[in-house]
Amino acid sequence: MSFGKFILNYKMMSILCRQLASAYEGGIPIIQALQIVGDGFPSRRVKLILYHCADDLIHGKTLSDALKQREVFPDLFIQLVSAGECSGRLDVILRDLSVYYEDLWKMKRSTLASLTYPIIQLILGWFLGTFALGIVKQISFERSFSLDAYFTSYISFQIKVCILFFLFFMVVMYFKNTKYFQNVIYSIFRYVWPFSFIIHKFSLTRFFKSFALLYASGIPITDALLQSSELLPSSQYQQDVIMAVHLIRNGSTLEKAFKSLPWVGRLGQEMVAVGEQSGKLDESLQKVAEYFLSDAQQALRVASKVFNILILLLVGAVIGFIVISFYARLYGNMLNQLGI
Repeated sequence: MSFGKFILNYKMMSILCRQLASAYEGGIPIIQALQIVGDGFPSRRVKLILYHCADDLIHGKTLSDALKQREVFPDLFIQLVSAGECSGRLDVILRDLSVYYEDLWKMKRSTLASLTYPIIQLILGWFLGTFALGIVKQISFERSFSLDAYFTSYISFQIKVCILFFLFFMVVMYFKNTKYFQNVIYSIFRYVWPFSFIIHKFSLTRFFKSFALLYASGIPITDALLQSSELLPSSQYQQDVIMAVHLIRNGSTLEKAFKSLPWVGRLGQEMVAVGEQSGKLDESLQKVAEYFLSDAQQALRVASKVFNILILLLVGAVIGFIVISFYARLYGNMLNQLGI
């Protein structure tokens, strides 16, 4: 896949799955369903992709093969669509996928919403801080101070900064839906506190949700585990899942296999054991995913409060520096005039 190849985000996937599920449940053949959804889809790029998929189906390809050829759909989506085609439960799979991607989109929105206020504080702190520090610098090191000249210099500086930030923002927006960019961002933040803890919890949420969907679609439990492990935050976790799969293939129960996964936590292990014994494993997996989701959201709220405090401390430090510098300069000049 090339550097600039984009993938559909959670919002687009949620809309697509929900509309396809509604059309297919209404008795519309999948080819016409793709065309109808494409007609009303808000993204022109996705619209063309759906038309191409419908053409592939007309020429004899399966839906999963048509989706895979486009190289813009998540692997989990393609795997579950393939399982739905084989089991005859494509409508159920599409509806479950719409809920799955809607939950992921809510997770993303809650993350952005939690970071909005700290970002606004940082922006205001930048403009006010650079303005005040510039005045202190002018008063401290320049013999003559002209407020008009300083305003002109300050506005020129901020315009340059805004242009650079705008260019950076445009680059980010252009590449944000590419796998390469997402992998780079993920690789950076997975080692930075508190993002590392939040990413860990959100990854476990995705792992259990995808495991539940794959298992409910009829995919063998070992294959479902291996495919879901690709969503885990570290290669060590993936190796642990491979070892658990090895135990299951050698006759161990899922309960015993999950005992070898310490990062799941005792609650996750017990919920899996209850689900296996009761025959409602998919429901138990969904509940474990909900638990990790609520845990991640709580961690996100705590991190947001910590950021707010850190920003306030930073602003307070800047204000203290400005006040100390101003009075040090003021009394320094007075002492110099007195010859002290």
